[in-house]
Amino acid sequence: MKKIIISSIILILISCHKTTKKENIEKVKTHSHIEQKIGEKIKDSIRQHFLDTINIQNSPVKIISSKLLKNAYSDHKDIQIIFKNISKKDVKAIKFEWYCENAFDKPASGKSFFIKGKSTGESTTFLKKQQTRSKIWEDFSTDANTILSARAYEVTFSNGTKWKLEQSIVNN
Repeated sequence: MKKIIISSIILILISCHKTTKKENIEKVKTHSHIEQKIGEKIKDSIRQHFLDTINIQNSPVKIISSKLLKNAYSDHKDIQIIFKNISKKDVKAIKFEWYCENAFDKPASGKSFFIKGKSTGESTTFLKKQQTRSKIWEDFSTDANTILSARAYEVTFSNGTKWKLEQSIVNN
């Protein structure tokens, strides 16, 4: 019973507190500004992930092109990546990642609800030396407008060896 009475008193006190329209507008502006700053930091962090690499120039797989495609049966976008094995070994599997933004230059939605902008896909098609292939990943985003970067981050060769993209250590 005491909890109900205390709760009622708190509610009455809160509802009696008068704020002006100007104060409410300032609160909304401040909240929007904070959300914007947090969003920019997350966006910059994801972008930085794609920039801070040690051995991207040593990648055994070269991205020839990447483009967004309109999905024929939904509002989702598909992505097509054309890639080439530039190594001296045959490739058994490749893991790709790409970063996209929407029309507002914000990280685009993807298959993952929590990670915006960045998406991944795999190819297990055998790729001989100097051979080029194309792969389409369907339904990966509802609002992607631009692909800022696409790359291979792990390659498994037919002899069982692997190449992995190394991330540099960034001090914030």
